[in-house]
Amino acid sequence: MIIGKNYVNGKFCEHAPDFSSLNPATDEEIGFFQITEAGDVDDAVDSAHCAFDKWRELSRVQRSDYLDRLAQLMKRDHQKLLTAISQETGKTLNESHAEVIESLHMVQYAAGTGRMPYGELIASEIPHKDSYMIRKPKGVVAVISPWNFPMAIGGFWNTAPALIEGNTVVWKPSEYTPVCAQLVAELYHEAGFPPGVFNVIHGMARTGAALAYNNVNCILFTGSPQTGKMIRAHCATTWHKTCACEMGGKSAVVLFEDGNMDLAIDSCVASAYKLTGQRCVSAGRMLVHESRIAEFTDKFMNRSIDLKIGNSFVEEDVFCGPIINKKQIERVESYNEMTKDSDGVEVMLAAHRIGDQGNFITPHVYACNWDKNKKFLVEEVFGPHVAIIPFTEVDEAIHINNDTEYGLAVGFITENFKTARRCRDKMDYGLAYWNGGSIAAESHLGFGGVKKSGNGWPSAARCYQAVTDEVAFTVNHEENITFCQGMKTK
Repeated sequence: MIIGKNYVNGKFCEHAPDFSSLNPATDEEIGFFQITEAGDVDDAVDSAHCAFDKWRELSRVQRSDYLDRLAQLMKRDHQKLLTAISQETGKTLNESHAEVIESLHMVQYAAGTGRMPYGELIASEIPHKDSYMIRKPKGVVAVISPWNFPMAIGGFWNTAPALIEGNTVVWKPSEYTPVCAQLVAELYHEAGFPPGVFNVIHGMARTGAALAYNNVNCILFTGSPQTGKMIRAHCATTWHKTCACEMGGKSAVVLFEDGNMDLAIDSCVASAYKLTGQRCVSAGRMLVHESRIAEFTDKFMNRSIDLKIGNSFVEEDVFCGPIINKKQIERVESYNEMTKDSDGVEVMLAAHRIGDQGNFITPHVYACNWDKNKKFLVEEVFGPHVAIIPFTEVDEAIHINNDTEYGLAVGFITENFKTARRCRDKMDYGLAYWNGGSIAAESHLGFGGVKKSGNGWPSAARCYQAVTDEVAFTVNHEENITFCQGMKTK
C-alpha cells in the first residue's frame, strides 16, 4: 500500500489522502492520494517558473547528464516498475515490460539529443551573413496524461523531450494510475533534477483543469476529444499558450486480396486485443476484401474464442487483462448491446463478463457492411469490440478507413506496392503500418494523429516540435547593411 504525495519544488508534500487507486483485476486498494486544489496547483506552476531560467541556462549536454542518470535508475528498477504498471492498469506482465522499455528508450533518445544539433545553419542570400534556425524552450510545460500508459506517456514521452529542450514540467497523471506516477517522481528525485524542474500533482479532472488554465506556456494532453477540444479552445484565447493534443482513434486494419493471411491474423489479433482494446490505436474495424472474408472470419474467430483472459500475476500466458474500471466496462457493454439491436449486423461472438472479481470481459465480434450512421462503427469504444467489414476495391477500403472523425492509426496488408502507396497517400492517419497492425509505437518516431485524433504536434521523439519555438537568427559580418532581394538602403 502506497500513501502518495505530490512532488513539488524538489520535495514530497505531506497531505491527507482523498482518493484511492484500485487494482482492476482484484478490486483491491493499492494506494491513497490527495486531490490537488487550485492553490497547490499554483505553487507547482510557480516552482516550475522559478526553476526555468537556471535550467535553460545549462548546456544541453549538462541537461542530458540528468536524463542519463534517470535512465540508469530505470534499468535498475525495471521489475519494480513493470509490476506497478500491471497492478494498477491490469496490463499483462509482458505489456508492462514493453512499456518500461519504451519509457527507457525515450529517456535514452532524449539524452542522446543533448549532443546533437538543435538547429540548422542555412545559407543567406548575402555572402557576408550567416543564417540559423534554432529552437528555444517555451517555458513551463503542463503534462496531462492518461491511465493506459501511466509511465511512458506522461513521465517520459512528453517530459523527457521537454526537459532536454530546457523547459520545466508540471505533470498531472491520471487519477486511475497515481501509484505509477509516484514511482516515476521518486526516480526523478533520486536522479537529482534541480528543485522545480520536474513536478507531479495528483487529482481528478478539476486538478487537470486548474493546471491547464494556469500560467503555463505549453500543454501536452492525451485523453478524450472533448477535453482536448476545450484545451485547444482555451489556448486560442491566449497569446502565449500552445498545446499538443492526442485524442484517441477508431483505427482499422485492412486486408487486401493479395495479403498474407497469417500475417493479417496476427496483426489483427494484436491490434484488437492488446491491453484489452484500451490503446488509443486499438483497431475496432477489420476491413477485409470480399474474396478473403470467409477465411479471415474463420481464423480470426478461432483466435478470439481462444484468447486467454485473466490476471497475469496468477496465470501464465495471459493475453488480455481486465478493463480499467466498472464505469468503462459498462461503456463497452453499452456499445456491445447496440450491435445486437441493429439491422444488418451479425453478432458472431457475444461478450460476457468473467468471474466475480475484477473487470474481465470477453471479446465482442460482429460482421456488417459499412454504415457511418451506426455509432458503434464510428465512435471509440476502448475495449475488445471488433467489426468485420467487407470491401471490394482499394478506393472503397480507403473511403471506409477515412469515413470517421478520427485519424490516428491504420495497418494495411498487401504485397502490391501500388496499393500500399495509394493507402500511404490517401488514407487519414498519423501512424500507418504496411504489412502490420495498428499498434507498434517506437520512441524515436513521432506519435500523433490528424482530424479528431490530434492537432498536428506529435509526442515521443517529435515532441520537441511542441515544446520549443523555432526562430530565425541572422548575423551580419560587414560594417554596412545589405538587404536581401535587392532592397536598397537609400
